[in-house]
This record gives sequence, C-alpha cells and structure tokens, in this order.
Amino acid sequence: MNLNPNFVRTFRLWCMLLLALCMATSCEDGGEQGEYLRAEPEEELEVDTLRLISYNILEGMKLDQTTGKTELAAWVRSMNPDILALQEANRFTQESLERLAASYGHPYVVTNIKKGDNYPVALTSKYPVEVIAKITEGVSHGAIHVRIRGVNIVVLHLWPHATGSNGYADGNSYRMAEITAFLDGTLKAHPGEVRWLMMGDFNSVSPLDADDLPGGVGLNYDVHTKVLGSGYHDLMRSYRGYFIPSCPTAAFAGGNDTRIDFIYGSSAMLSDMTCVETVRDDFTDTRSDHYPLLTEFRVYGTK
Repeated sequence: MNLNPNFVRTFRLWCMLLLALCMATSCEDGGEQGEYLRAEPEEELEVDTLRLISYNILEGMKLDQTTGKTELAAWVRSMNPDILALQEANRFTQESLERLAASYGHPYVVTNIKKGDNYPVALTSKYPVEVIAKITEGVSHGAIHVRIRGVNIVVLHLWPHATGSNGYADGNSYRMAEITAFLDGTLKAHPGEVRWLMMGDFNSVSPLDADDLPGGVGLNYDVHTKVLGSGYHDLMRSYRGYFIPSCPTAAFAGGNDTRIDFIYGSSAMLSDMTCVETVRDDFTDTRSDHYPLLTEFRVYGTK
C-alpha cells in the first residue's frame, strides 16, 4: 500500500510530540525519573584527623618541679594533641587539672578521683566530652568512659603489683577482675556502638609480644588475651607490625625493655588510623618511667 508522503511526515511529527509530552508529564508528576533528575548531590561528611596521646605521668609528673607543671604544659603544647589521656594524675584535683589543661588549650577535663585512690586517671580535650561512666567500684585505679566526636574512649590503669589486693590472691587475678569489669561496663554495655579506643597502663604484657620479651614463654598473658578476644585490636601491632617498648624510659634504664602501655581499637577504627607511635624525645626520656603513646585517627561529621 502506498501512503501519501505528507501523511507519513505529519504522523511522525505527532508521534514525536506525544512522546515528549509523556516524558515531561512523568518528571513533573514525581515519578522515579523525575525524582532522580531533581535529586540534589549527597552532602559529603566533614572529615577531621584527631591526635590522641596516652601518658602515664609518674605520680602526677613529680619530676617536673616547676610551679603549675609548666614543663609538662609546654611539652603538650608542642605535641598539640586534641585529646590527652593520663594515668597517675596524682595530687591533681578537678580544678587544678582544669587550670593546667587551659594552659595548653583544652577546655574540657574529666577525672575519676575517688576516696582512697592516689592514682586516678584523667582526660583533657579540645572538643566537648560526653561522659558516659566513671568506673571506680571494686577496682584499683579505675577507668573513665567518654565519647568525643562519635568515638568511645576508655582510659584505664590496672593494678600494678604481683601481690593481690581487694580480696584477690595475686596481682594477675585482680587485673583479670578489673579488665572484665571495664569490658563489661563499656564495650559490652553498648553493643550498638562500633567505634572504640581503649588505652592506658595495663601493667601486663601481651601474647603478641611473646617472641620479643625476655622469658616470653613463661609470662602471664591472660589480661591481653581477654582484651584481644573481646574484639579489640592492638593498634601498635596492627599499624606497625612490630614491638616497641614503652618502659622503662632512658632515665629509668636498668630493667628489661617491655611494653605494658597499650592503645586498643575496635575493628571499625582500624581503617581510620593514620599514625601510631611511641613518643621518645628529651622530655619523655626524663620525666616519667613510661613513654607516651600517640595515635591519629579520622572522625566524621560536625564538630
């Protein structure tokens, strides 16, 4: 059948107009295609890198004899941490630590000072701190659990002696009771939280260091075996892959170099770690029997 050429051209034109009208109506009516075309680009999360230092300062930094601990404050300013976790904050009160922290630019301070304990832990921060818990009952020097920029941070100090106390036959059984209390009160108590850092003076050694420690085969690794089994990772080993002693420092040399200071992180934190190291310099060589640990990690969202 032969069609009139003018009819064919007119028919094609009407079909094209009808198709265009249908597409426009679909977008305006909010169909899938219309919603997709109008969608705004997804806003990117703000990313910051925070620096954290964990430091056993030897009985309140007693080797800094300056009034107001100005040597310590100067060192902290030079390191410029966003968060400073302290063990053995002896003789500090909440108020005196607030004054010290203000001198190095940290307006937020948490302590777990309790009656009968001269070795509290503490934390200072550039950023607002949500205090979750201060764990002090049934333990020696206790722990604090805070949340900063979406990361749960636990600062602890385990029993230091080989002999027991508080009803425990020996030091290791006491430390095991303490780490159980800390894990139960933090990580296990908040199963919906995935971003965790736990740090401090554990006064015990890790099975991951067994090949590098004198007498490694015969040492007790129960505390760190429990921590590693709870879902935490040893950040120093995970990031660097090798053993770095944390004590004694140069001024206290004479014993075997070992590692009893640790920073642990949950699986969700591993990919956001950008630095883990032991800080050794002229100040840390001589002002405590422990070297501080430093880590840097990414956080997301608003400040």
